[in-house]
Amino acid sequence: MFQVSRFKFRERGFTIIELMVAMTLFLVLIGIAIGGFINALRTQRAIVELMAANDNASLTMEQIAREMRTGYYFVKISDTELKFVNAYNVTVFYRLNEETIERGTQDIFLQTKYKKITADNLRVAGFRIDLLGADAGDGYPPRITISLSITGRSKYLQNTSVNIQTTVSSRLMDT
Repeated sequence: MFQVSRFKFRERGFTIIELMVAMTLFLVLIGIAIGGFINALRTQRAIVELMAANDNASLTMEQIAREMRTGYYFVKISDTELKFVNAYNVTVFYRLNEETIERGTQDIFLQTKYKKITADNLRVAGFRIDLLGADAGDGYPPRITISLSITGRSKYLQNTSVNIQTTVSSRLMDT
C-alpha cells in the first residue's frame, strides 16, 4: 500500500556534491565581502588619523607663526632651531627635539626651559627653518620659512607623511 518508487525519491532534494559546491561558493563570496569591509575600515582609520595629525600640525604652525609676526631680533641657530624676541620682550626658541617641536623661553638667569607644543599623536619627521632679511638695515622685514614633514604615530600611517610649509614675515621693519 505504501510503496514508494525509487525514481520519485531520487528526484527530490539536492545531492551532497551540489550542497558542497553551493556552500563553497557562499563561503568564497562571504570571504571576499569581509576582506573588502576590513580593508575599508583600515583605510577609514588611517584617514581619520592622518586628518588629526594634519590638524595638529597646522595648529602648531599657526601658533609659531602668530608669535613670529610680532617678533624681532631673529637668529637662526641651526636648520632646526630659531631664536627671537616676541612682543612681550621674552626670548623665545623653537626647535626640533626627538620628533617633536618644542618652544623654549629664557628666564632672568638666561636658563632656557622647553615645552613640547606638538600633539602626542604627531611624529615630526622633518623640521627646517630658513631666515631671510634678518640683516639690520637691509630695509626688509625678516621672513621666516618653516617647512614641516609630519606623520602619525599609529601603525596605519607608517609610510604616509604630509609636508607643510609657510612663510611668515615680521610686522616690525628691521632698521
